[in-house]
Amino acid sequence: MIKKKGEYGYRKYFKIKNGIMIGFFIIVILVLFIASKHTKENMSRILLVSSILTVLPMANLLSPFLVVFKYNSCEYSLVQSFLDDKHFLFDIILTMREQVMPLDIIYIDGERIFGILSNKADKRKTEDFIKERIKLGGISVNVKVCESINELKKFIRASQTENNVDDKDYKLKEIRAILKSLSV
Repeated sequence: MIKKKGEYGYRKYFKIKNGIMIGFFIIVILVLFIASKHTKENMSRILLVSSILTVLPMANLLSPFLVVFKYNSCEYSLVQSFLDDKHFLFDIILTMREQVMPLDIIYIDGERIFGILSNKADKRKTEDFIKERIKLGGISVNVKVCESINELKKFIRASQTENNVDDKDYKLKEIRAILKSLSV
């Protein structure tokens, strides 16, 4: 089953899909390299250069694969009740030079974003990174990042008591699109 960015289980799907493609590249590179050793001189050079050039697209697949590899989706039982809600994004991994920020669950409510961070990345840097990137999209947001599902549930209850629905759907779509585009 094909998973898209923001859906639960995307990390596993991404690892499997890219793992298969990287494996295919490795086989092709090895076949070209071995064939270059067993052919005549002119053809040998062409095959060797081809195998070297095939490493470049494989490296483009390998770098995000290595970033995502050590992170798994959170437990299904924790997110099961949220799966069909358009306010949620799952398995988003944001990257910047200093850190990797795997956000298991992101809840978007108007101009407020709440995320659960699954590693020990700096919460403040993560919040600032999201605010800055969303602001580049023309939307000013408040961001709160934590490590607990209980804090997320409190945030959801608090946001459901308010009924500001005017242009929330427009901003929701825009924010979802921006966060998906930032993710690995």
